[in-house]
Amino acid sequence: MKKDEEAAREYSEMFVVFSDSIEVWLRRIVIVLVIGLCLFQAVLRVPEIRQWLASADKYEGTSIHRKNEP
Repeated sequence: MKKDEEAAREYSEMFVVFSDSIEVWLRRIVIVLVIGLCLFQAVLRVPEIRQWLASADKYEGTSIHRKNEP
């Protein structure tokens, strides 16, 4: 019985150490992605660069006429 409790405690400690290291990496990834998103949104505000990155921008404000519509 004591062996099972010891093993469970040891497993819990190992899991905490493992999850702490994964949490650090996940936090770093999220921070990098948020910074990348902010930078990309800032770049999209430059018209010369925006035309290369946003292909649908040229259709904004105009309707698309399809041949099969009545």
